[in-house]
Amino acid sequence: MGFRLKVTGGGEEIIFDERAILDVDFISDSPNDSNARATDFGISVKMKGKMLYKLGAESDDHTIKLAKWSQVPSEIDHCYRNAEIQVIAASKVVRKYILPEAFIMEYTEELDDETGVGTFYIHMKQKKDENSKVEINGGFDEE
Repeated sequence: MGFRLKVTGGGEEIIFDERAILDVDFISDSPNDSNARATDFGISVKMKGKMLYKLGAESDDHTIKLAKWSQVPSEIDHCYRNAEIQVIAASKVVRKYILPEAFIMEYTEELDDETGVGTFYIHMKQKKDENSKVEINGGFDEE
C-alpha cells in the first residue's frame, strides 16, 4: 500500500508520491463532551513522510513548500489550499480524500545526523465551515 499527496493553491503545487509518504491518518472528530451527533466536528489528516532531498533544486523540494505553507498567516487567502490524498494498492487508487479548504495545524521535520535521513510530519485540517465539501471516494473501477 502507498500514498500520494497533491496540494494545489497559493500559486504552486506540492506533490508527494509513494516513495515519500509513510503513514496517513484520516480523522473525523466530534467533541468529547457531546451526547448526540454534534454539528461542531472537525476533519483532519495526519501524515508522516521521508524527506527526499534534491540537491541544487530547491524549487523541487516539496518539503520546503510544506514548511513555507505552514507559515502562511490566516489573513492571507492561500493559507487554505486543496489537498488530495490517494491510497494506492496494487498500483490502483483504492481511496481518495479531498479537503478543499485545508490548512496546516502543525508541521515538523526531524533530521538525523547519523543516518542522514529526515522525516516530516504534517497535520492538516479542513476549514470547519466547509466540512460539507470534503470528499471521500472509493470503489474505483479498474481502468
